[in-house]
Amino acid sequence: MSRLPLEPVRSLSIALAGTAALGVGLPLVLGFPNLSILGLYVAVPMIAAPLAVRRLGADRRDLGESTPTVRVDWRLWSTAFHLLAGALVVVLVATDVRPYGFYAGVAALYGLCFLLIVTGDGRSRRAVALYHLVAVLLLVVYSVTLNYDFFVGHTDLSAHTAIVRSILETGRTATVVPIYESFQLWHVYAAFGSLLLGDGVAAHTTAYVLSGGLFAAGLGLIDGLARRLHPDETFGLLSALVAVAFPLYLFYGMYSIPRSATSIFLLALLVALASRPTAGVRLLTVGLVVAIVIAHPATIPFVLAVLALVALAERATARPEPLVDAYVLAVSVLATGLYWLYAAEGVVTRLAGTIEATLSGASESAVPEGVVASPWVEVANYVPYGFALFFLLLGVLFLLERRGRGADATEDAPDAAVAGDGGRLRSPHLLTVGLVAVALAPLVFPGPLLLLDALAGVNVDRFGHYAFAFVALTGGYGLYELVGRGGPAALLAALVVLSLFGFAAVSNDFTASDNPVVERPFYTFYLEDEERASFEAIDDRYRGAFGADRISCRYLGELHGARCSVIDAAAGEAMFEAHDAVLVREGELEDRPLQFSAYVEEADLPREELEERDRVYDSGTVSFHA
Repeated sequence: MSRLPLEPVRSLSIALAGTAALGVGLPLVLGFPNLSILGLYVAVPMIAAPLAVRRLGADRRDLGESTPTVRVDWRLWSTAFHLLAGALVVVLVATDVRPYGFYAGVAALYGLCFLLIVTGDGRSRRAVALYHLVAVLLLVVYSVTLNYDFFVGHTDLSAHTAIVRSILETGRTATVVPIYESFQLWHVYAAFGSLLLGDGVAAHTTAYVLSGGLFAAGLGLIDGLARRLHPDETFGLLSALVAVAFPLYLFYGMYSIPRSATSIFLLALLVALASRPTAGVRLLTVGLVVAIVIAHPATIPFVLAVLALVALAERATARPEPLVDAYVLAVSVLATGLYWLYAAEGVVTRLAGTIEATLSGASESAVPEGVVASPWVEVANYVPYGFALFFLLLGVLFLLERRGRGADATEDAPDAAVAGDGGRLRSPHLLTVGLVAVALAPLVFPGPLLLLDALAGVNVDRFGHYAFAFVALTGGYGLYELVGRGGPAALLAALVVLSLFGFAAVSNDFTASDNPVVERPFYTFYLEDEERASFEAIDDRYRGAFGADRISCRYLGELHGARCSVIDAAAGEAMFEAHDAVLVREGELEDRPLQFSAYVEEADLPREELEERDRVYDSGTVSFHA
């Protein structure tokens, strides 16, 4: 066999190792050790993945033989799963805040799901495994959104909850928040769900239930997409398992807002694009594109960018039957243009303003504070992304190796390259998905993404909403090959790594701000019952203008119509002087800095100015000074 076909694997391995060394070493030389530290979570998998592929690359088993031969009755793993899951539910009921032991238990559930997938037997293995994956996802998501009173995420939930309440109270879609007027499909959906569940379930709780259910359905879509790329149950289920352990997928399942729902619409669109292009599928494609545009008009530019990237990758790999063709791109552009023209003027104006501010240098972007102030804390919370990147790079390298070993045959007859013919790549589209995942990685994984956000002044992180399918599929393929090539030792190693991946995924501050293993210097993603009760008491007694932190202002302003403004932290000792009254979340301040126009620690809060005012309200968790 010629060495030339495997040259891309060697070249990419060398490039990854060199980039890792440069990414850590160059900032250190230039005097930016914090950026060097931040790069560790990316550098380690960039070096580890090529080493693993080199170690396992000598195995030349066919793709169809990439699953373990050991079989265990799936009921053994399922029984252990349900006993442990039941114990974790008891823990949730018995504790006010999820303890670290809960995260360890969830990590064990991930391990049991992995064992069920790779060693389970029976005709219903796929359905059984998907059920267990859905159960893990819902346990993680609902242990936050239904366990704590009001999950705010990145604060947009206050506005969206206000709109749903307005629809329920008035029966009309005229929004109380004008910027969201052009997309209320999710709000109507949540309001309808609230009517079905009755008055005993709050509107925001209904949204949480629906969002968790959508992302549970998304696991079936990921599995279905994987099966269309390569019809092997193990590959599809491992891809769904990687999705369940990907922090962005978990967080968006919690974050019950319109653009989270569009993530699932995009998954459905990808499944349609990977299906046989019949007339019905073509019509479904149009419907899904229109649904994405209507559900969240600001989303479609990112979706278009992803689709265009898929088309470019397919041209680069010479795919004769592309997933994304001119028809799909044309429909997407046309639907976007028409809806923006007639129904989304506010969205277009805001996008244009953002672009203008960026080009003119008026954007207020800055390197995120956590990167500068506490890089080791940031890296500790990026660990699950490091695991995801490791599996993603494994998948790409193994795909390139498969293509290299079957290059001649697959170029002549790509659809005929099946398992059992020398280990060649069966599906021509798998490599396209892997290349797109690598191209999107800097926009999906934090660190590089945060710096791009700072430099560009736009929401580059929105790509994370629409790229996790590519990460899950490519990472799932890397895990699939890892298990199949290395025998029992690799199976055990994969079990340990996957369990650690799961623990890191559910215990970091992005998905577990209630009690993270390593706490970031940012705000908690939910409001406590006592805080909301205090807000309502203050709103009932005080009608004037006042200043507060950003979370409090969004909640009180959008849900109660209060005249609240975010306090300018740049004023330092005089930050409270411009406000007739001031609200302080004392309970939050004990554990975290408060997010005013910038984050302010307890030690930096000008208490002297507050002491000169009358403390007219104090619940222990919230104080009000007038």
